Amino acid sequence: MEAFFGNWKLVSSENFDEYMRAKGFEEEHVQIGNMVTPVISIYQDGERVVVKLKTSISSCENSFVLGKEFDENMFGKPTRSVVNLEGGKLVQTWKWDGKTSFLTREIQDGKMILTMSYDDVVAVRTYEKIEI
Repeated sequence: MEAFFGNWKLVSSENFDEYMRAKGFEEEHVQIGNMVTPVISIYQDGERVVVKLKTSISSCENSFVLGKEFDENMFGKPTRSVVNLEGGKLVQTWKWDGKTSFLTREIQDGKMILTMSYDDVVAVRTYEKIEI
């Protein structure tokens, strides 16, 4: 788990626009999502894991206990999530309106690889660790 802790900056993104469209995001959000370069901060606070996402436009924060469901808000849509540590990967199951998406974070060669899947659409975003 400790390998995920720190600050991560987006360095590459593949198929993110199609992933967002498949999930039903408005085209405005798709365009913004492709323009910004997020920094993700991950750290532990007691038993909770905290994930902060910051861009030049907005920021958000979620905290959770591994293996326990929690509520999130995805651009105004209420969602239920659960994050588990599976084989060194953080696997998040995201549910809303009877739909399910999976987000898998893993560390490869010092980079954090985020693979997002919904139906048959897969996006991959790569982050490098940075100092803030």
